Amino acid sequence: MLVFSQRAARRRARAAAVAEALGLLHDLEPSAPAGGPLSERGGVFWVELPERHLTAAAARLPQLGYSTAVDLLVGAGPAAATAAVRWRGRRWRLERLHTEDPAGHRERAPDRRGFLVEAGDGRVREVRGYRGDGAPLGRRGLPVCDARLLVNLVAPAGPGWLLDPFAGVGGVALEARAAGWAVVTADLDPALRHGLDRLGGAHLVADAGRLPLRGGSVDAVATEPPYDGQVGPLAGRALAEAHRVLRPGGATAWLCAAWQAPGLRATAAGLGLGVALDAPVDRKGLPVVALAWRKPA
Repeated sequence: MLVFSQRAARRRARAAAVAEALGLLHDLEPSAPAGGPLSERGGVFWVELPERHLTAAAARLPQLGYSTAVDLLVGAGPAAATAAVRWRGRRWRLERLHTEDPAGHRERAPDRRGFLVEAGDGRVREVRGYRGDGAPLGRRGLPVCDARLLVNLVAPAGPGWLLDPFAGVGGVALEARAAGWAVVTADLDPALRHGLDRLGGAHLVADAGRLPLRGGSVDAVATEPPYDGQVGPLAGRALAEAHRVLRPGGATAWLCAAWQAPGLRATAAGLGLGVALDAPVDRKGLPVVALAWRKPA
């Protein structure tokens, strides 16, 4: 059994954290039991998998977004001095398998990364910590943990091509490439094309609701649409387009504002998408919802 410790800033998003871990480890026969050790501590959850998959699982743990540490539960034997916890009437100890590197995580944050932006005069320059143009729809930085969550939620559909139709400054693209995906980014703002091109893969200056991609050409779609109310039903149109370009059996994950969630749910139901996750996320007081679906094979 693996014991996952949730990120403090996403501690209320337990369902999303569990879904992320199961997605990341999807082919290693994981399961998430309802109870486990240290339940009185809070901020933890548990994943069971066969021992033969432990090495493979440990290699993937640095890709986690909503968990910062993972321990392996090991029988402690009769010596009480070695026991870290008591569970199911036995003594156990915890062996640390993974601890997040906070410095490395911080350096991948959008306010630390350099990004190429085209100015109004046509000159391209690198901006560190680019956050958009200050307009209501111009804030483009997705926290690293949220980008990783989205990528891990669609992991069962990979490896293959992953599309982010609201790419912004490329947080999802960066984490998807690190996880082994080939990436397609799209954004309507042409000023971002140089920065997104540098992240690798293919980039499109395009409306998320009208993508120049053939049907069934990508394996996964992971994205965060603009939250501002001015965009109206844009997210729903983009989800319908994502459904079109997804291959049968593909997966999609969205982090949306709470007000957008009902429309996305209705659109997904109308498209026949199968629900994989629908869970609230409190992001520093901003109510958002993590949604994930699978397209029927």
